[in-house]
Amino acid sequence: MDSRNRNRPPADQNPVVTAPTLKGAYKLVKQTYGEDAVILGSRTVTRRQPHGLGHEKFVEVTVQAPGAMSPRAINSTVPGRDSSLTADQLLTEVARIENLVAEIAEEFTRRDGIGGMLANNPLAQSFLDAGTSEHTVQKLLTRFLSETGQRPDNRAGALVWLAENLKASNCEWDGFYGCHAFLGPRSADSFELILNAAARLRKMGRRTLVLSVMPPHHGRVKQLQVEAARLGFDAAIIQKPQQLTRSEKHLSKYEVVLVDMPPVGHPQMDPGRILHSWLSGNTTFHRHMVVPSFYDPADMDVLSEAARNWNCDWLALTGLEATRRPGKVLEYVDRIPLPLSLVGWDGNLEIAASGALLDFILGQPLGNSYREQQAREEG
Repeated sequence: MDSRNRNRPPADQNPVVTAPTLKGAYKLVKQTYGEDAVILGSRTVTRRQPHGLGHEKFVEVTVQAPGAMSPRAINSTVPGRDSSLTADQLLTEVARIENLVAEIAEEFTRRDGIGGMLANNPLAQSFLDAGTSEHTVQKLLTRFLSETGQRPDNRAGALVWLAENLKASNCEWDGFYGCHAFLGPRSADSFELILNAAARLRKMGRRTLVLSVMPPHHGRVKQLQVEAARLGFDAAIIQKPQQLTRSEKHLSKYEVVLVDMPPVGHPQMDPGRILHSWLSGNTTFHRHMVVPSFYDPADMDVLSEAARNWNCDWLALTGLEATRRPGKVLEYVDRIPLPLSLVGWDGNLEIAASGALLDFILGQPLGNSYREQQAREEG
């Protein structure tokens, strides 16, 4: 799962500091061990998220133990230096590189203007043709230039960078477990997504529970009962918010719990009400904001606010077969900057994969994209 350095000192000999970024790790070293702390090495680690669905990357920095003799630096992150560096020196070096890249981006923008990023740029035109707005394309290319120093018309480099920065679950269904709550507008059809997920998980033999919180009508209750009996998952109806607390003691019996929440805008979904307090208190729950593909990105302020209020950590997309503008995927993640968890189209449901979604945005049918993605992984 990660490339381990065999020369890394034992954990009990030298302390290890972790953070999402190298710069953040250095700052933490400085705060924890002081100005003169000595960095021995660093590495990037990938691990499965603690409550299922996807992986996360973080940086480990090994610090010389207080009072220990200073050995030669291990895996020095600054080329050409053989001796150990203090956190202050490394922060200075990181800042110098960041400033240099920012100057390159500023010079490019000053000379050619933002419009220069789009003119005579086939990749930019592909995104525009796919329905991504000029503003979002410019924003992406500016980030690409600022973070890599490469020209924005470098198609190969930009696609590699975008595949890495289009955050998604990028795992298999065997990595999907834990508790998941699904929120969204009334038109999102979260219920259909949940049924598809339950069917997939039960087929794998997972103990699965679907909780329907305050279903809108009796037909929804009946449909859930029929599908639960047909597919073999357990189901429960929560008609009153107060019942949620009583249901908690049963959740630990299941490998996967899928919760269909009332739509955003429902009176019981206001912050501070019982539903919000209950979900906020269950920190092990993943919270997915579900967005239908026909949703206008310009109208996403309400969903963006709801995603913040409910502390959502994932974005799910449904109905992708119906859109003529696959580039809207980039619009959605720009307005709700969360990693993509699940994508649904034409009765199918898959865990979001960055490469497959990028192929889809550039014109390939989503089903083909997933088949090719799976073939690449298996090959």
